[in-house]
Amino acid sequence: MSSASGAAAGHVAFVIPHPYVDALACFREPIKLLADEGWQVDLYTMLSPLHPAPFFACDAVRLVPLEMTPAGVVTLFRQLTLRRPKYTWIVTVPQWGLHYAGLAARLAGIPVGCISDELRSDAEATTPVQKQWRARERRAHRRCRWTIALSQERADFIREENRLGAAHPIFIVPNAARGPAERLPSRYYQDILRLPAASRVLLHAGSLWWTAANELIESTQDWTSDWFIVFQGRFAAPRNGPHDAPHVRLTEQVLPSSLLDYAASSATIGLALYDASRDNNRLMGTASGKLALYMKNALPVIATGQSGFGWLEREHCGACVSSVREIPAAADRIWRDYDAYVGNVRRYYDGQMEFETHFRPVAQLMAGA
Repeated sequence: MSSASGAAAGHVAFVIPHPYVDALACFREPIKLLADEGWQVDLYTMLSPLHPAPFFACDAVRLVPLEMTPAGVVTLFRQLTLRRPKYTWIVTVPQWGLHYAGLAARLAGIPVGCISDELRSDAEATTPVQKQWRARERRAHRRCRWTIALSQERADFIREENRLGAAHPIFIVPNAARGPAERLPSRYYQDILRLPAASRVLLHAGSLWWTAANELIESTQDWTSDWFIVFQGRFAAPRNGPHDAPHVRLTEQVLPSSLLDYAASSATIGLALYDASRDNNRLMGTASGKLALYMKNALPVIATGQSGFGWLEREHCGACVSSVREIPAAADRIWRDYDAYVGNVRRYYDGQMEFETHFRPVAQLMAGA
């Protein structure tokens, strides 16, 4: 099979030391699209008992277990440098993968592309180890042929922090899935959590390490409406995690990526809530996997106002709040004009966030290597 540009597809290694690769669109979608267009993809990734192994239902994608240990580094070097035919590209992420995969790529003469998923700044690197890794990241990143940033603001940030220079190609590809926004017929959360028939679901999808989660749960004690908050964890919930309250439900079942859309479609509004004290969360915007999941399934969004989500209100796709106490009023405001908000979400997602339109220039560059 040939790629869309007409050039013969090759072999690409994705080195992503996260155990949830297929649950995040910024990793899943490039892998799927390249495989669909004839590339052979080797995915080097960590496996975890807390999350299902990545699954792509495609013979062109091969899963290669990765260990972030000294022995794992040696194995990775051997696998990346000795594979025949030689990899056409290596695609990786900061910091561990970018450093070690970058060293192997230099040795083997393989070009590298970087997906900038997590932002780390010099100012936040306070320990000697953190400073060492920042220096490694900067050196490795400057040797990459191209970078994917998940928003324009994040592109500007990494260009400056990693001193990439004006000539370094940075492609803006939101952390979103292929295809238009679509709401699937679903009552997933209503059924598995036995919610009242008239209940409306505020969905918080993702891990539970958010610092204000307990404050949010406590704030629901005074709720008298039929809104329910559902926490859908990406990992199995810890024992000291939030417990059920009258208007709060916690589902401990870790969903495979194939069920995420069906589950999200049963919600009414999505919650994209972040602690904006770190640069990564302050510049979240279209990098948010939560937000993209919600909007892909035509859900309006309530988000923290300090994390680059101001456009949600400007585009009438949702509301921004400064504290969890404001969430009920924001939800009611959206509900009063719900169909209009849903229509705006569809319009914005299809026009500004859909994956393939933004990734196509990267795929063409890779095909022409």
